[in-house]
Amino acid sequence: MINFLNATILLAAAAALIPLIIHLLSRRRVKVVEFSSLRYLKAMQRRQVRRLKIRQWLLLLLRMLIILAAVMAFARPTTKSDLVGSHAAVSAVVLFDNSASMNRFVADGNLFEIARQRTKELLETFGQSDRVSLIPLGNLTGAGEEIAFGSAAVALKKLDLLKINFTRAELETALELAVELLSGARNLNREIYLVTDRQKKSLPEKTLLKDFAAEVYFVDLPLEENDNCGLTAIDFGGQLIQPGYNFDLAATVKNYGLEIKKDILASLFIDGKRVSQTDFEIDAESETEVRFTQAVSRTGFHSGWVEIADDKYMPDNRYYFSFNIPERFNLLVINGDYAGPYMALALVPDNTLGRFWSVKEARPEDLSGVNFDDYDVIFLAGAPELNATYTNRLKSFVRRGKALLVTYGGGTNIDYFNNNWTNVTGVVYREPAQKVFSRAGYYTLQSIEMNHPIFSVYGFEENKPPEIKFYTLPKLSLQDNVRTLIRFSGDRPALVETVFGSGKVLTFTGPMAPEYSDFTGHAFFVPFVSRVAEYLASDLSSLDLRLYTGNRITRSLSLPGSIAYPVELITPDSSRYNIPPEEDQGALVVKVAPTDLPGIYSIRYQGREIDRFAVNIDPAENDLTAADRDRFAAALGVGDYRNLQDDRELASVISEFRYGRELWQLFLWLAVIFVILEIILARSAPPEE
Repeated sequence: MINFLNATILLAAAAALIPLIIHLLSRRRVKVVEFSSLRYLKAMQRRQVRRLKIRQWLLLLLRMLIILAAVMAFARPTTKSDLVGSHAAVSAVVLFDNSASMNRFVADGNLFEIARQRTKELLETFGQSDRVSLIPLGNLTGAGEEIAFGSAAVALKKLDLLKINFTRAELETALELAVELLSGARNLNREIYLVTDRQKKSLPEKTLLKDFAAEVYFVDLPLEENDNCGLTAIDFGGQLIQPGYNFDLAATVKNYGLEIKKDILASLFIDGKRVSQTDFEIDAESETEVRFTQAVSRTGFHSGWVEIADDKYMPDNRYYFSFNIPERFNLLVINGDYAGPYMALALVPDNTLGRFWSVKEARPEDLSGVNFDDYDVIFLAGAPELNATYTNRLKSFVRRGKALLVTYGGGTNIDYFNNNWTNVTGVVYREPAQKVFSRAGYYTLQSIEMNHPIFSVYGFEENKPPEIKFYTLPKLSLQDNVRTLIRFSGDRPALVETVFGSGKVLTFTGPMAPEYSDFTGHAFFVPFVSRVAEYLASDLSSLDLRLYTGNRITRSLSLPGSIAYPVELITPDSSRYNIPPEEDQGALVVKVAPTDLPGIYSIRYQGREIDRFAVNIDPAENDLTAADRDRFAAALGVGDYRNLQDDRELASVISEFRYGRELWQLFLWLAVIFVILEIILARSAPPEE
C-alpha cells in the first residue's frame, strides 16, 4: 500500500494533461490537392505518416509521464515494503529522565551517566533528514516554548548540557508535550523513546498514548532491586524553641528494601556542626523515628540537617531544616477591661526581668499614635469597641501573618463583636454574660487539648485540668473550621483557635476579670498567658513546612519601613540572585526562584539576613521501585512497544524495528529518464514537410 506525505501535491497531476491539450489544439488540417496517378509515391507517404504519428504519440506520452513523475516525487509516496526506495524520514521525541531518582549507583556505575551514554548512542542513529526533540523529565515548568524539533546534532548538544535535577520526573507533562509535537510532524515515521528508570511513583494518571499513531521504544537501563533507605521528614512536635532550653527533634527514616537494616548511624548537624549522633535499625519495608534532644544558645536564624550513612542512592540521606528565634518579642495589650493589665504583668512582672518580651499597654482611645506593625502579637483584652479604622488595621495586621488574642469581657458588646470579629475568630455570641450573678455556683475547666503546643509542657493528668472558677459565661456558637483547645464544664468552648489570612487567632470566650472569675489570681494564669504569647509569636508553621525542590515558593518579608531595593537570594551552591519584592494582599512577599537544589536558602537585604528556609527532595522520589515494562506501557496507554535491550547495539536493533520507505527518489529518477528519452526521441525525428 502506498501513502503520500504531501497528498495535496497530487492535485498538480492534472498538469500531465497539458501536453495532450496542446497537441489536440495544434493539429493542422491538410488541404488535399489531386495529382496524377502516383501509386507508389502515395504508398510511401502512408508509411512515413504512420511512423511520424507513432513518434508523436510517444513524445506526447513521455512529456505527460515527465510531469506525472515529478508530481509524484514532490508528493513523497511511501510504502511499508522494504523492496524499493529509501528509509522514510523520522520525527522522534526522546524523553530523558534526569530526575533525582536517576542519581544512584548500580553495578555498572552511575545510572544517570549510563542513561546519558545510551541516549547518545540512540541520537547517533538518526540521519540528516530526521527531526529529533530531546525532552528532559526533571522540572518542566515553563519549558513548553523551548520544546521543538531539530537535528540530532542539536539534541546531542542539549544532552551534553543536561544535569541531574533534584525534582520528581514530570512524565505526564513530558508526554503531553511529545504528543503535541508529534501531532504536527510531517514525516512518515513518528517515534517516542523513553530513557527512564520507570519509577512507579512517576506513572502518569492519563493514558496519553492510547490510540496515538507513534512507535514507542523503551531504552533498557541496568536497574536493580530497590534497596534504598532514606529520610522522609523531620518533626519538631509543635515546640516553642527558646535559647538555652532543650527541644526534641524526630527524623523519620523509611526502608524501601526487603531486608532489615542494622547499625545505621544517624547524625544531627546544627549551624554546620555535628552536635549529636545515634545508631538505629529498621525493619524491611517499614518506617522508624530517630530522636535527638538538643538546645541552641542564642537567638536568630538556625539551620541544620539530619544525615544517615551513605548508600547507593545518596540524595535522600540528608533532610534539611531551619528555624528562627527572634531577639525579642514585641506585644501590645489593648486594655478593654481589667484583665488587660494582669496579662501584661504576667509577661513582664518587672521591667528588669523582661528577657523575651517587650510589652506596651494602650487604651482603645489612645491608639492614634500606635503602629501595629511594630508588634508581633496583640492582645485585645475584653474585645472593646474600636473605631472602624483601628478594627480594619487589626484585621490587616492578622491577615499579613501576625497573631491576635481576643478575650471576652463583662462589658463586651456582642452585636459589635459579631459584626466585626466573628469572621476573624469564628465565634458567634448568642447571649452576653450576666451582669448580676451569684458566686454560689460556677463553671470550671472541663478538658484541655494536651497535644497542642501551648499545653504540651504541662503535666496535667488526663481530663483533670486546674480548678478555676468562672461565675458567669456568655452563650455562643462556633463556625466551621474552628479548633477548640479548652472546654468549660457543660462542654462549652473556652479557648478556640482559627486562622485568618496568614495569621493565627486565639479567642478566650469567658470573662477573665477578677469580678467574674478567679483566673487572674490562679497559679495557672501566668504560665498560661506566657505560653499563649509564645505560641502566637513563634512561627511554628515554619518548623513543619514542607518545601520541596522545584516548588513555587513564596516567602513573606517582615521588615520595618519600606524596601527600596531588591532582596538577594543565596542558594545552597552559593549562587546569588536579585529578586524584587512584591505586594500580595497587603503583605510584602518574595517569589523565590530558582529552588532546584536541596539545602538551605537565605534571603538578605542590604547585607542583613532577613529570612532563611530549607528545601528538600520530595520523599516520593526516594522510592526507587520500578514498574515492569508491561505495567509501565499500560500506564502510558501503549498496547505495543519495542524494548531496546541494554546488551545490544542500538543502531542495529532500531534498524530492525523501523519500517517505512519513501519512493520520491525513484520517481525523480523516472522523471530524469523520461526527460532523456524525450530529448533523444525528439532529436531523432526528421523535419516535417
